[in-house]
Amino acid sequence: MGKDEFKALKCITDLLKVEQVVGENASQTSVIRDVILPGKVRKIAEVDTKLQNVSGRVIENKVVVEGVIHKQIFYVEDETGQLKEFTVDDERFVHFVDVPGAMPGMNVQVHARVEFVGHDFIREEKAYRDEGEDFDSDDFNDEDLEAQLFHKKKVNSLFRQTVILEIFVKVTESIQLDVVVDVKGVDKHKVKTELLKVESVVGENAAQVAVRNVIDFGRPARKIKNVDAEIKHITARVIENKVVVEGILHKQIFFVSAEDDVVFEVSVDEKFTHFVDIPGAFPGANVQVHPRVEYVDVDIDAGDPTRGKQTAIIDIFAKVTETVQADVVTEIKDVRTEKELLKVAQVIGEGSKQENIVADLTAPAPVRKMAGPPDTRFENIEAKVLEDKVIVEADLIKSIFFVREGDKPKVLEFEAREHFTVFVDIPGAKPGNVVQVYPRVEFTDFDLDRHDRRHIRQTTIIEVFVKVTEFVQLEVVTSCEVGPKPSVTIYVVQPGDSLFKIAQRFGVALDDLIAANPEIRDPDLIFPGQKILIPRRPKW
Repeated sequence: MGKDEFKALKCITDLLKVEQVVGENASQTSVIRDVILPGKVRKIAEVDTKLQNVSGRVIENKVVVEGVIHKQIFYVEDETGQLKEFTVDDERFVHFVDVPGAMPGMNVQVHARVEFVGHDFIREEKAYRDEGEDFDSDDFNDEDLEAQLFHKKKVNSLFRQTVILEIFVKVTESIQLDVVVDVKGVDKHKVKTELLKVESVVGENAAQVAVRNVIDFGRPARKIKNVDAEIKHITARVIENKVVVEGILHKQIFFVSAEDDVVFEVSVDEKFTHFVDIPGAFPGANVQVHPRVEYVDVDIDAGDPTRGKQTAIIDIFAKVTETVQADVVTEIKDVRTEKELLKVAQVIGEGSKQENIVADLTAPAPVRKMAGPPDTRFENIEAKVLEDKVIVEADLIKSIFFVREGDKPKVLEFEAREHFTVFVDIPGAKPGNVVQVYPRVEFTDFDLDRHDRRHIRQTTIIEVFVKVTEFVQLEVVTSCEVGPKPSVTIYVVQPGDSLFKIAQRFGVALDDLIAANPEIRDPDLIFPGQKILIPRRPKW
C-alpha cells in the first residue's frame, strides 16, 4: 500500500460500551454429605439435581461462586419394589475460582453444571418413628419392643452422597472504547467485519437525593450508637432525556435507651424516587444504575427523645446504552492497526411470538364492573435454547381491580397467576447460546358471567420477544496505525457543549469541524445527544 493510498485512508469510529475480557477459568468442586433415606433401599434409580440461585462475586484475582444444590432422589424400596421419591434438604455451596487480573467491581458470568452425582451405601440405621407416629422414649426400655419395632421396617438407609460441580467463570470489564466501524479509501475486499450486538453509550450521569424522615424509637433514646443503611429493590425506567430511579432505603438504627442504658434496634424502610438527567436518553434504552449511601445521620429530638430526625444522602450513578447491531471492523489487510481483545455478543437471531392466555378467575366478591386494566408483571422467566428454537416459560401476574356489587360500590383487588410456555423459532440457535427474553402484555379483556358475578373469563394476549447471541472473544480494530490515525471520530454532544468548545477539546479548527458536518445548518445550534463528526489531521 503506497503513500498516496495512506492519504486516502479514513477509519470511522464510534463510541461503544463493550466488554473487555479480563480472564476466564473453569474449576471443579465436590460437595459431600450424608443422606438418610427412609426404609430399606434396594437401589437408587435416579437423582434429579438442579443448581439454583448461582451467583458470582469478584474479589482480587478470584471469583467467589455461591449457589444452592436441590436434589430429588428416586429410589426402589426393598420390600415392595416401589419407586419412591425423597427430597433432600437444599444445600448451599461456596467455591473460589482463580482469575488473575480480576478486581472488585468487574463483571462476571458464571456457568455451573452438575458433572456427577454418586451414592455409596454405608449402613442401615434404626429408626423408631414412622411418619405420623409419635413414640415416647420410655417405650424403648423393653428390649423385645425395641427389636419388634426394628423388624417392622423401622430402619433407614444411610448413604454418602458426592456431587461434583464444574464451574466456569468469565470476568470482563465494561469500558467505553472508540471502535472502527467503517473504513474509507481502501478496497472493501481488504476489510473484514463482524456483525455484533454491542452496547452503544447514550450517556451517563450522577445525581444526589436527600431522604429525610422522622424516626419513632418507641422509647426515650439517650444517644445513637450507629446506623447501618443499605439500598434495596432498585428499579430504573428511562424516559425522554432522563432516568427515573426508585428504591427503598433500609436502615437499622442502634440506640442507647435513656431509661436503662440498654442498646435497642429499630428498622425503617423508606421509599424514594429521583430523576437523573441523561440527554439523549429515550424510552426503551438500556439502563444501569449504581446507587450508594453517601451519608446517613439521626439526631435525637431534644423536645421528644422518643423520636429522631434522619437525613440520608444517596448518590445515584446511571448509564444509558442502546443495544445496536453493528458491523465492527476486525481486520484491514496490508494495514497495521491497533486492536483490542473483547468479549462480544455475536448475534445469532431474534424473533417474537404471540400467545393467547385464557383463564377462568373467581373474584372475592360479586363484580359490578371492572375498574380499568390490570397491573401486570412477569415472574420466574426461564428460557432454554434448543436447536433452532427457544422455549420460554414464565408466570404472568395480574393485579385485577373491580367494583363490587352492593350499596357501597367499593373498588377491590385480587391477584391472579398464570403459567405459560411459548416456543419461538430462531434459525441457527443451538444449546449453549445466550438468550434474552422481553415479554409484554399487548391486550387484556374480561367477560363477566351473567349468572355468577364472581366468575370472570379473562383473555390476555402477550408478545414474547427473544434475542439469541453467542459470546465470542474477538479482536476488533480500534485505530489505524499505519498512515493517518483514525481521521474521523463520532462524538455525542453533551450538555453545555458548543462547536467552539468541541473544536478546542479535540484540537481541530472550527471551520474544519463545521465543514465535516454540513447537516448542521446553524453552527450556534447543537443539542445534547446529537452525533457529530470530528475530523483528525493525518499523522505521518
